[in-house]
Amino acid sequence: MTFLTSVTPLWVCASFSTPSVLAQTSDAQNYHADLLLNLGIRQHKTGQFAASLDSLQNALTLYQKLGDAQGIGNCLGSLGDTYFSMGQYPQAAGFYHQSLILKKAIGDRTGEVEALLGLSKAYLYLRQEERAKKFEQQAQVIRREIGNPRRQAAFLNNLALDSQSQGEYEEAIAFHLQQLKIAREIDNPTLEAESLQKLAQAYELSGQSQKAIELYQLQLEFAQKSNDNALEAIALSQLANAYELLGQSPKAIELYQQQLEIARKSGNRAQEAIALNQLAIAFESQGQFSKAIELYQQQLEAAKKTNNRLAEGTVLNNLALASLKANNLTEAQPKLLDAMKVWDAIRTQLGNDENYYAEQARSYRLLQQVHIAQNQPEAALEIAEQGRVKEIVQLLNLRLSSEPVGTGLKAAPAQINLPTILEIKQIAKAQNATLVEYSVISDQELFVWVIQPSGEIAFRRINVKEQKTVYPITSLQEVVNNSIEAIGVKGKSPTSTAEPTDKISQNQPLLQLNQLLIKPIEDLLPKDSKQHVIFIPHQELFFVPFPALVDITGKSLIEKHTILTSPAIQVLALTKQQRKQVSGNKVLVMGNPTMPNMTVGGGESSQSLPPLLRGEQESLEIAQFLKTQPLIGNQATKSAFLEQLPSSKTIHLATYGLLDDIKRQGVPGGIALAPAGNDNGILTAAEILNLYEQTKDKKSPLRAELVVLSAGNIGAGNLKSDGLIGLSMSLIAAGVPSIVMSFGSASDASTTDLMIEFYRQLKQTNDKAQALRQAMLTTMKKYPNSRVWAAFTLMGEAK
Repeated sequence: MTFLTSVTPLWVCASFSTPSVLAQTSDAQNYHADLLLNLGIRQHKTGQFAASLDSLQNALTLYQKLGDAQGIGNCLGSLGDTYFSMGQYPQAAGFYHQSLILKKAIGDRTGEVEALLGLSKAYLYLRQEERAKKFEQQAQVIRREIGNPRRQAAFLNNLALDSQSQGEYEEAIAFHLQQLKIAREIDNPTLEAESLQKLAQAYELSGQSQKAIELYQLQLEFAQKSNDNALEAIALSQLANAYELLGQSPKAIELYQQQLEIARKSGNRAQEAIALNQLAIAFESQGQFSKAIELYQQQLEAAKKTNNRLAEGTVLNNLALASLKANNLTEAQPKLLDAMKVWDAIRTQLGNDENYYAEQARSYRLLQQVHIAQNQPEAALEIAEQGRVKEIVQLLNLRLSSEPVGTGLKAAPAQINLPTILEIKQIAKAQNATLVEYSVISDQELFVWVIQPSGEIAFRRINVKEQKTVYPITSLQEVVNNSIEAIGVKGKSPTSTAEPTDKISQNQPLLQLNQLLIKPIEDLLPKDSKQHVIFIPHQELFFVPFPALVDITGKSLIEKHTILTSPAIQVLALTKQQRKQVSGNKVLVMGNPTMPNMTVGGGESSQSLPPLLRGEQESLEIAQFLKTQPLIGNQATKSAFLEQLPSSKTIHLATYGLLDDIKRQGVPGGIALAPAGNDNGILTAAEILNLYEQTKDKKSPLRAELVVLSAGNIGAGNLKSDGLIGLSMSLIAAGVPSIVMSFGSASDASTTDLMIEFYRQLKQTNDKAQALRQAMLTTMKKYPNSRVWAAFTLMGEAK
């Protein structure tokens, strides 16, 4: 059930990569929101669910700022569609319910019907047939009440868009044809123009580009006759894109130039910026880089005149990319350095939003590519690490010591700074470990650096499609997603787990990832299995189950190496310092707390998380092994947890880690504990991070040597690393040097065995990495399926 308030074509979001170049007026922001909404719909259609959620959430934020109730309702419905396609039916129902409330409030009867049908569909899959039938009947009643041609046309439009989002293009075309017929019967030219446009889009998406061109041409003629400059510009843009899809780039460029002329004549700066960008992209795709650069330069000058810093930085990135493609590296590098200055300037302004984060990350990726093209792998590593640090401090709302004080941000720990290559080498030597840092340049390309304990650095470049693997790899995200499902991680709901798979189908993605991520650097890894290997993943690679990766002989990576992970090399400098400051002497074990109420993924209402009975049993057995008394049920409160922190050396929590559904004070992540009094029981990452500030005054220091979060998480199935980094980094920043986390779905008997063996080994070795490895190897003998033990990772210090 998808709703659109704009006639902006879906394809614009794919070909126009920088909607942020628009002037920051409310109209431009609304246009930006429409683009994001349409992009999210397109990503949903193509199965890019995580990306779709990001786009839709960003669109929702913009519509909320603008107070656009229709846009908010459309986003909520589209979020419901995406969660439904992901199989997360409670979340889908929640968003459909919110959409229904809003559609009722604004009197959108057609929207009510679509929301009700969405609820019916979601509850049918939740096996609540009576409730599903009730919603479907309500939808039918309203549908009969609507009854007038204009509303029937709108209803048909929504049905068509819903079919389109599901890839059912012929059905969508049929609905749009009915809509067009109604528009002509009631002699409504505006509706007829809209119907033509939507029908053309449906033909284009179905691969019938020639039919789409014919309809876009009709729309263009209609716009010209009615002297509608805005509609004429859109029609020209659509025609150009259709010709591009047919490989007729010269014709497309001619049309884009006409679009630019119209925008300039009408004085529409927003349309001019779009036309300049599209024309530049078209020239760039044809290898006419000098013409593309000339157009980007015009955009840059316009952005500077209007003091639009976001547009300025974005265009600088585009200029750098065009220069990089033209192999003009001397021009690309200064543009990227200028872009980074822009991002720093935006960051120091109070009240800045998150719009620039993606473009800032792009600047760091592009500069890495420039350094590699110049055969400067160490300089590229330095930039990769600095970008990683920027991402972390922004995620945690922290301020580097080198940044201005008056930003309203808390100061980051002194050890978190923008590292030089010399400092990176020193950290590797101090760790006495082999560091492996990955950088996701695109879904098809990876950079990887291996830093030896001696500080020596080797670089490898990995092309996903060109990599020789036993099983072909289409995209990085797909194979990562398959690998975590192979070990039983779904993350779709608190109780969902993957169905057991046979060994061959389970090992396929794990073998693929091993050949993609490990085989190209295998000769650089230590031969001694006891030597530490610290992986520094990036983006979706945070969810790679490194221990479970298997080679062509079926041997797991954990059998060959002792594995740790870290969000960044620089974080290892902090954890090493935190290790010197641990002071607790007690053991705190909490399990299966009386679960707090929370709304998961925009659910219909606040509900208690399901209990973790296995987690309770695990806590009892581990507490007995560690000779302490566990806090269970309503004793496992947040206040009890905070009260025991100053004296705790080891903290074991058999409860949910909340990775994506909790975000307080801008910091994602949290831990589910028992509510008490006015306290909801959810310990957020932001609250944990606040302990770092408190430790300066010695009020409530978090000085534990080890925190174990064993019972799994909610949200990891979305393949978004923010929650994982937010929760782990908040603990590290607050004083914990070592964290063992599971991104699995829930605790079971095998988890208890693994954890007890971990603590048994830890008593013998005092090396957490070795203890976790030996626990995995021991558990593997009893439970050969890696889905039992592979979702655990150790972050931080081994000792």
